[in-house]
Amino acid sequence: MQLRQVFLVLIVLIGIMAAGLVVVTWSDDDEQTAVVPDSTTTEPSSTVTAADTSSTTTAPTTTVPGITCVVPGSDAATGAATDSSSTTTTPTTTVATGNPEGGEDTPAGDSETAQGSSSTTNSPAIPALGVNDSVTTVGFGEITFGMTLDQASTAAETPLVPCSPEGACYLVVPERGPSGVIFTVDNGTIERLDVTSTEITTRSGVGVNTTTERILELFGDKIEQVDLGDGSTELIFVPTDEIDAKFRVVFTVRDGVVESFRSGRLGVVSSVHPCSPA
Repeated sequence: MQLRQVFLVLIVLIGIMAAGLVVVTWSDDDEQTAVVPDSTTTEPSSTVTAADTSSTTTAPTTTVPGITCVVPGSDAATGAATDSSSTTTTPTTTVATGNPEGGEDTPAGDSETAQGSSSTTNSPAIPALGVNDSVTTVGFGEITFGMTLDQASTAAETPLVPCSPEGACYLVVPERGPSGVIFTVDNGTIERLDVTSTEITTRSGVGVNTTTERILELFGDKIEQVDLGDGSTELIFVPTDEIDAKFRVVFTVRDGVVESFRSGRLGVVSSVHPCSPA
């Protein structure tokens, strides 16, 4: 074989080998698996916790102002306040009305016809005790001195609630009914009434803002005058009926007019301040 032929054979072989290499490389490229990123994107798990819209509404708490005893002649409130928000049922017990111990009218001496609603009422929300009731030597409206607290509450058709620390002597006020009245409980019974309301008077119409001249005109020699030394004077009504001898009505006068008055049993009613020694 000539050199030229050998050279041609080598060229052919090299060409065959090159062609085979190209085929193999192309085949490998086709067989590669393209890894395509997953187009399904998983959203981040954003779990939103919604605020609970089913809000529970709590009814506002209403604080009923406490009852404070303001003692006539004193600038300070006496005792602790008492919550008056309790729901009460009008008692059905019937208590005899009137003044069992007399009750001299000021100034007349006739027996009192109790005012206010009767024991049978179609409107239990309205207490028997009201501004139309009058003060006498022995009580106020349906309440007479000597009644227990339960008896007085039943007669008034409204609870009498403490407004000072309870003890041998303490103060109570009507839960419903007229304001400006304070009862004194002494040794378990109602023994005194203090009045600062301008709407409540004796049956003769004497009360806060009545003049000294008018009181002396009505009661004459039944009035005893006591100078308290502080610019005020007490005009004390002294009953002439023997049955009422242990009771008094006392008008505290300043600058010629009544600023407060009280009624009750001797001893308890004699001192200026309730529950204080005479």
